[in-house]
Order: sequence, then structure tokens, then C-alpha cells
Amino acid sequence: MLLINRKTLNKHILLCKELGWVIYNSKTTYYQIKAFDKIREENNWEVRLSFPINLNTIQDLKAITGAVIYGYLHKDFWRKVKREKSVQIKGCTYYFLSPRFNYKEQYAPVSIYGVEAIFNITPATASRLKNSAAKKGFIKLKKNYSDIIDDKYALQKGKKYNDLKQNIVYKKGKNREQLVDTTYPLFHFKKRKLLQP
Repeated sequence: MLLINRKTLNKHILLCKELGWVIYNSKTTYYQIKAFDKIREENNWEVRLSFPINLNTIQDLKAITGAVIYGYLHKDFWRKVKREKSVQIKGCTYYFLSPRFNYKEQYAPVSIYGVEAIFNITPATASRLKNSAAKKGFIKLKKNYSDIIDDKYALQKGKKYNDLKQNIVYKKGKNREQLVDTTYPLFHFKKRKLLQP
């Protein structure tokens, strides 16, 4: 049983109809759902990665969305590190150590502001999706903080002067700067078949 109300369900059905993913058959009075590979083919979606959904996870669309976004960006980050050999983000340097290096269980920094820029969603929504995916066990999430800040006001003024975000938090009895959260997926993407030319 779906845990959404009829109004929400109808709204989603209408959206899928507008996209051409669901077709109403007036003779049978049934809706027909297009096969996903057909939708991929029509929209020229060449990316083959997919997230496995079953009856146990279908209710957690927010968590699934977060898992897909953060899982894909994790994979994309390590591809970039492998290509460039090292990447520096907010004072941390990440290295691709060797051809046998297994990045799949290594944390990667994925900023909610990066998610905002790529997917055109608010930082608050990006944060909720990430936390929902972590809560459901789809991704592992690690909060990161700087060393103790001795002069909070000097740091705030410097950040304000340079138009940087002020993420100063009170943690373990001291002021610290909240750094980019790091994540890694606890699932494996499946690969869809190649599109036919």
C-alpha cells in the first residue's frame, strides 16, 4: 500500500502523463507505464547507472533520491581524483593512491551547495535528502569540523569580507568551523543495457 494521499498520486500521474511516461488507454480505462529502457531511448539518456528499488524501499523516495544524488556525486568525485591524481577541497587534499585503490569505501566531500548548483534544488532540500538517505542506511555520512577557532569574530569578519559562507558552530565546548560533509554509498549502482544507435 502506498503511503501517499490520492491528490498527490493524481498529481504525479498527471506529471508522468505530460512527460509521456504514462499513457491512458481510453478503451480499457487502464494506464500503461512505459518501460524504463524505452524512456531512456526516447530521451537519449546514455548514463547506464541505476538504483535498485524493491517493495521494501519504494516508500522511501526521498531517501532513494538522496542516495542516487550523493552516490553518483561520490563516484564522479573519485573519477575526477583518478584523472587528476589529486584534488584539493577546503584545505583537504584527496589522492588516488594506486590502480588497486578501492574508492568505493572511501569518503568523498559532497557539498549541499554543489548539489544546489548541479540539480537546481535548495541547500535545505539537498541537506534533507542527504540526511534521509543516511538515516535509511543508503549512504554513510560523516560530519567534519575544523580544529578549535581561537578568534571567532576575526574568522567571521574575514569570511564576510571575502563573501564566504560562515559555518561556525559550537561543538564540544569550543568554536569550530563546519566543513563539507563527506559520504560514501552503502549500495552498488546497477548497470542498464547500452542504448542501441
